[in-house]
Amino acid sequence: MPLYLKHKKSGITDQELVQRCMKNDVGAQKILFEHYSPMLLGVSYRYANSEDDAHEIVQLGFVKIFNNLSKFRFQSSLSTWLIRVVINTALNYLKANEKVKWESDIETLTENHNFVVEQLHQIDLKLLMNCIQELPTGYRIVLNMFAIEGYSHKEIAAELNITESTSRSQFVRAKALLEKKLISLGFDTNKYAGK
Repeated sequence: MPLYLKHKKSGITDQELVQRCMKNDVGAQKILFEHYSPMLLGVSYRYANSEDDAHEIVQLGFVKIFNNLSKFRFQSSLSTWLIRVVINTALNYLKANEKVKWESDIETLTENHNFVVEQLHQIDLKLLMNCIQELPTGYRIVLNMFAIEGYSHKEIAAELNITESTSRSQFVRAKALLEKKLISLGFDTNKYAGK
């Protein structure tokens, strides 16, 4: 994937866009916002407790983005960096506005569920997002970070200031609860577990 993507409507690259935004070019800032806000809202929605929270997180994220564009060095794609900023904003928002309950009783858990997270992409996206949205906050955060964003449990533990076993516990519980929710909606999780 090229690091300097050209925007169809404006005809400028990400590098040019960032440079113009750093010069407080309002037109460039509008292009950046309009181009990336739908994607970032989708990311935010996976972490937020409500649609209003998701919009608030994106707004706060864009404030951070515009204030920190000078730190972006194009060592990854712009979209990757923007996603990271919004994830960090979402985590900070949830920590500041809600007590997240972390359960760490890993001894009582097993990972032997019929439902396999790698097969989430085969489920209707809207149904899946609604089910994920209903998970307790701690479960939802770890599920998103591990299964969707690709963080390791070690990285999650460091980011959230929890233990790796707590991260694993949250993930296993999230996976089990998600499977239960999908089954209650008539979804055959055995079909996707290769059974």
